[in-house]
Amino acid sequence: MDRMEDSKLLIKKAISTIHTLNTGGRSVPVVESLVSYKDAKSGKINVKEFKNAMYSLIEADDFLYRKAPHHKLDESEAKEFCKLIFKCKRHLDKVLEEFGFKFQEEVKLRGDVLYIVSSKKLLRSLKSKMPEINVVSTDGVLHPEDIKVIRPDINEKALKGISKKCEIVKNQINKLIDTLKPREVVVIVDENNKGDQLVYLRAKELYGAKKINIEDLDL
Repeated sequence: MDRMEDSKLLIKKAISTIHTLNTGGRSVPVVESLVSYKDAKSGKINVKEFKNAMYSLIEADDFLYRKAPHHKLDESEAKEFCKLIFKCKRHLDKVLEEFGFKFQEEVKLRGDVLYIVSSKKLLRSLKSKMPEINVVSTDGVLHPEDIKVIRPDINEKALKGISKKCEIVKNQINKLIDTLKPREVVVIVDENNKGDQLVYLRAKELYGAKKINIEDLDL
């Protein structure tokens, strides 16, 4: 079996795995659509999304060779692998939408919500795609003590600087809440980023914030 056929087999197995995936004995709910290629309408291939789907599969394909010959994945590896497959599926859904197919929409950001992110880079990315949303960056933690979780060896002088910065950011958020009167406050979180988790926990404590996973957004 050549590499291409081997890759196809792995991808088919991965897609099948998504529908039977269990986490700690709890089945992961999936939504299945009764659709057929025969339902396709005339349309145009979304080349960008098609290429992005292929890039995701190429990344996933690496597991085939790293985990040969048995292809057994531990929980962490399984999450990373399935993350790539789901990412590919999202791109393919967008390709199929051009031909009349409808799928469950991704999380949409709302104009009546105040979003909090931990980095200015993500803030710029969000505003460039959705200039109408209300989003603020903490550019770090929301409480000086939280930085010790990330940098246990931080000195007192640096800690004082972070403390002042945290107060400025919290005042900014409070002013935005008073001015905008948002429907809710939501932190956009990368589940693999400890800093994001700390920002969310503090925002939940201070503002009753909820969270959404950055992986659920089309960025």
